[in-house]
Amino acid sequence: MDEVNGVNRTFFSAGEPAILDWRYITMATKIRLRRMGARNNPFYRLVVADSRFATTGRYLEVLGWYDPKKADDNFSVKLDRVDYWQGVGSQMSSTAKSLIKKARAGEGVAPGAAPRKAIIDTQAVLDAVPDAVEAPIIEDAPVEDAPEKQES
Repeated sequence: MDEVNGVNRTFFSAGEPAILDWRYITMATKIRLRRMGARNNPFYRLVVADSRFATTGRYLEVLGWYDPKKADDNFSVKLDRVDYWQGVGSQMSSTAKSLIKKARAGEGVAPGAAPRKAIIDTQAVLDAVPDAVEAPIIEDAPVEDAPEKQES
């Protein structure tokens, strides 16, 4: 072996055949959820990460999001990128598999779409308010009738 300053240079040597270590060739990647958000307000990102990384640690790519607090249209998945990562051998967690299955069925929000906002019918709100609402009339007390302060 060719060692320079304690570093094995065989892998980088041009004159000899490279000795390949499995860590340089393969990486066991997982598609899983990464918890974000505040306490009692969870929000998840669907990410691709090396399986050796911590659940809240580094990730390679964000594939989508999931918000369990929303009623409907609470997730989005980039299916083209999921297909790529599955093609190179990524494994999926059970929850990620469930979200991807729902996304393939057409549920969820399209990636990159703006979130939907509730449309409020302002005319219906105005019609619900009665026309003859009178504000109470508050009369000002005359200044001379106001009680005097006692100085101590």
